[in-house]
Amino acid sequence: MATLKNIRKRITSVKNTQKITRAMKMVAAARLRRAQMALLAARPYRNIIEANIGRLFSEEQKNAHPLLKSVEEPKKAQFLILTSDRGLCGGFNGNLLRQTEHFLSHEAAHFENKLAVVGKKGRDYYRSRKVDFDFLPLQNQDVFSFAQAQQMASQWTEKFKQGEFDRLYLVYNSFKSVISQIPTFQQIFPLAMDLDAKQTASDTEIQEKVRIPVKWEGKPEIILDQLLMRYVASYFYLAVLESQASELGARMSAMDNATSNASEMIGKLTLQYNRARQAAITTELMDIVNGAEAL
Repeated sequence: MATLKNIRKRITSVKNTQKITRAMKMVAAARLRRAQMALLAARPYRNIIEANIGRLFSEEQKNAHPLLKSVEEPKKAQFLILTSDRGLCGGFNGNLLRQTEHFLSHEAAHFENKLAVVGKKGRDYYRSRKVDFDFLPLQNQDVFSFAQAQQMASQWTEKFKQGEFDRLYLVYNSFKSVISQIPTFQQIFPLAMDLDAKQTASDTEIQEKVRIPVKWEGKPEIILDQLLMRYVASYFYLAVLESQASELGARMSAMDNATSNASEMIGKLTLQYNRARQAAITTELMDIVNGAEAL
């Protein structure tokens, strides 16, 4: 049976842990609000670019542009997996990596798959399983900028044009709520765009809100190429923002559960301590009474 001293030590230890988990929850909540604001501000940007791309594309470009042209029999697939650098975020990394394994063994089993990982948790996961992969450390992941996304888009676009892979999938957690993060497999290359539908919707919105014709300055081909690069960069930018918000939401939820569990444990240990203390007092009283009777 644990002594009173040991129980007091455990209570103190759990209380100190509870202070840490409560502080981590508050920090995650504050950062999550900023991440949500950045995410909500960035989401319409891709839709606007896609609408303008639909206005610039001709029928010939839709079928011939290198970023939209797909291989008849794709054989090589590249997966870029976004994980976190830190732990203590519940099933954020585990769920994503398990879903990735399932996708690779079923939907993408007929491809020659290559993996690239962002985040130390994904690196450690595949390293422990002795799987070949490329580790891509992301500079300033906490303050990821659109300029960094453009650099990533430029690098992967060049690899696609050189034929290093036939398809590129971006794997990340989409943020739905604090308690809901959905593993997402987004095909980047070749670009899959419903241009006709987007163009119709865009024209309606522009006519209702702007009510002026759109005039393009410069050659449409050059503008189109620049818009496509920004469109690809928006995928990387939004994916990182979605992953960041999902990580913070998962950490906030995990720390909230840890704080609640610590409170329950403190209650149980306090009850155990009071019972042990009462038993010790009762034993001492019985010893005093027995000694008095012996005299």
